[in-house]
Amino acid sequence: MPVVLCARAIRPGARIAIAAPAGPVDPEALASGRQALERLGFEIVVRDDLLDRDGYLAGADERRAVELMEFVRDPEIDAIVCARGGYGCQRILDSLDAAAFRKAAKPLVGYSDITTLLLWQRKFAGLLGIHGPMLEKKDGLEGEAGSALVRALQG
Repeated sequence: MPVVLCARAIRPGARIAIAAPAGPVDPEALASGRQALERLGFEIVVRDDLLDRDGYLAGADERRAVELMEFVRDPEIDAIVCARGGYGCQRILDSLDAAAFRKAAKPLVGYSDITTLLLWQRKFAGLLGIHGPMLEKKDGLEGEAGSALVRALQG
């Protein structure tokens, strides 16, 4: 097992990607969460297919895995916040590249089904994630939740 590292701290104004590796994203919750992250001082990046839906998933397994790996490998992205949990993360684990995760050392934030990704990342990339708030609830990043997230992301 690799030595465990903390994800790198990000700076104010950093670029945060919103990913949907599990369940489908509610457009209202996405808009609310995006605005909250912008108010917290971050630049937000999303892919055009973030709102895709395939039954109870945020699009096909391949879409979700490609999205996550694209954000991990993109040097312009500083952190990744998952839009929501639900179900489906275990279905994409075999498509993820642990070496890329470790090299990027980006904060990955989420809970619920995202815990699967956080545990995978810890075991195979030796990288700690942040068990923290997502965008699944309208106004879920307001107040103390948003402040705590900023503190965690900035080290």
